[in-house]
This record gives sequence, structure tokens and C-alpha cells, in this order.
Amino acid sequence: MAKLCVDGARRMYEYCESNKLPYERVGKLIVATAEEELPILKNLYERATANKVQGIELLDGHQVQELEPNVRCLQALHSPNTGIVDYAAVGRSYARDFLHSGRGEIHTNFEVKKIDADENRGVELTSQRNETVKAKWLITCAGLHSDYVARLAGGAKGPTVLPFRGNYHELKPEYRKLVKRNIYPVPDPKFPMVGVHLTPRVDGRVLIGPNSALALSKEGYAFWNLNIKDALTFAATKGLWKLVLGNPKIVFQEIWRDVNIKAFVGEAQRYCPSLKVEHTTKGWAGVHAVAIDDTGKIISDFLFESGKAGRVLNVRNAPSPACTSSLAIATTVVDRAAREFDWKNEADILEREPGSASSAGG
Repeated sequence: MAKLCVDGARRMYEYCESNKLPYERVGKLIVATAEEELPILKNLYERATANKVQGIELLDGHQVQELEPNVRCLQALHSPNTGIVDYAAVGRSYARDFLHSGRGEIHTNFEVKKIDADENRGVELTSQRNETVKAKWLITCAGLHSDYVARLAGGAKGPTVLPFRGNYHELKPEYRKLVKRNIYPVPDPKFPMVGVHLTPRVDGRVLIGPNSALALSKEGYAFWNLNIKDALTFAATKGLWKLVLGNPKIVFQEIWRDVNIKAFVGEAQRYCPSLKVEHTTKGWAGVHAVAIDDTGKIISDFLFESGKAGRVLNVRNAPSPACTSSLAIATTVVDRAAREFDWKNEADILEREPGSASSAGG
């Protein structure tokens, strides 16, 4: 996973350069504010060093303040090569690459209700509006719905993909100079979400967030969103109950931060005490797809699965950070598909011109 991040970041910078997409190498600090976080930080440093992360270094609290005067911590991991980019613009660029290649089409608002696959006839997908798309092979990468779609394609029942809603707030314009870099807390190994962090954007805004509250709908972008089918599926998932019962304090803290702005901002105040609630304004929410096994363990690596008739490959899980690593992830998926579908004699599919892997991943 770390190697994907290193390779993905390098390729993303190259991609942004070649496509004239704006980005900045602002750097990143992962800050430890408590003694018990120091061994975790040291382990992160050792892993980053082993994976040849460029310029990585450990800093003490005084060195951190020289870089970020408003940040307080005992120690921090500094990654000067970490950057920021508008990933919506990157996604649109991937789409243009794919369409300009002449290799296919992009269908949006195509909610799949049926997948038929035959060894000789190939694959046919049918939408809720009874539209159809035919193909020789199918790779499913359905994010929040990857468990549902994989089952339509002949996959196993599990793992279940749980939706964790993450709210974002942002700094008001007059407080945007509070930090210059990405400031992240040390992740909790028991609940490996990124935690509430401060993130500058290429448009000058600074985000605060996200929290990680379990939603009751795959599309649970608001606290009150409820989907009965999704909620019943989650309730019947053994792994979810084991996750909740094994980490009750963390789970309910995340829900509390979802509805209480003081608790939300308080997480960032642990390392940026000068930050105040009145410095912030409401942003938006995203939903993070989290695959979980029956033991309650969050799956953090690739999970591939063969589907129907040797014509389908299900990507049940892909590692985070998926945006940074998207080009490297795309290559991994295409390489796996080449083996799965025996593409060695399909020169047109295996062709590796610049951007082709990103089109498959985009």
C-alpha cells in the first residue's frame, strides 16, 4: 500500500504537469500530541523510510513550530513532498483521456440491476431503466456499492461495504493563513481512519475534517438519511457489531462530532489550539467506503474476486488514499485483469501508452 502511494504520487505530479492541472507541493505533518502516540509515529516513520518516501523526517515540537507557528505537538512526521490538487479536475481529465482514446464510452446515471455473463457471448449489463451495455469483459469498481454490484456479477456475499460519513468545515477567508501545510493527527490503529485534519486547497480554501460516523444509507450524506435496505444489511453484518463493540468509545465519539461543532473543532484544537469554532463555516459531507470482514477488521488492501463465466473481475476493495494512488491503482487493476482474462494475445488491450491505465481507473 505504501509503495502504491509513493508510485502514485510521483505519477500524479507527472500527470498534472503534462496536462497543465494546478497543484502545489505544500507538505504534510502528522502530529503526535500525546506520549502514547509516539511509538505509532515512529512506526510510520520506519515504514515510510523503508518504502523510500522522499524527504521524510521526524521533527520535535520546536522544529514543527518553525514550520507551522500555530501547531503544537510533541513530535511530528514531516513529508515535504506531499501535495494538493483539485481531484475533480483530475477526474474530468481522466474522462477526457478515455473518450479521446476512442476505446469506449462513459455512461452516467446507469444504476445496474442485472449482470449476465456467458463464456461465449460475453457480458450484458441492464440498468434500472432497462438500458443495456454489452462488453467482452467486465471489471466492477463500484465503491460504496461494490458489495451489491459484485453479488450481481456472481460474487460472494461478503465483505460488506459500510458507509462512513465525513463532514467537512472550512476556515473563513480571514483565517486561512492559520496553517500552510496538511496537518494530520496520528491515526488510531484500532480505528484506522485519517482523523480530523487541516487541508489547504489549490483554490486557497482550508478544510477541517472529516470525522467518520457510520451512516444508515450507502448514500448517507446527511445525518437523517436512512435507507431501510442498507440499514437492515448493516444490522445483519457480524463484523459491524464486532467493530462497534470492540471500539464503542471511538464509534460514539465520531457520531457526537457529527452533530456537535464544538466537539468536531475540538479534535483539531488538540494540535492547533488557536483554532476557534467562530473561525469556521459549514462545508459539506462525503461518504467513505469501508470494507469489513466478519471479525470486525477493516480491510485496508486490495481484494479481487473472479465473477461469472470467467468474464468478470470484481474489485471488492482498493486501498486508500485512492486519489493520490489512482494511477498506480489503475495499473494494478489492469495487470490483474490481464492475468484474469488471459489478455496476453490482446495487444490492443495490453497497450501501455501514457494515460491508458488512468482511463481504465478513472
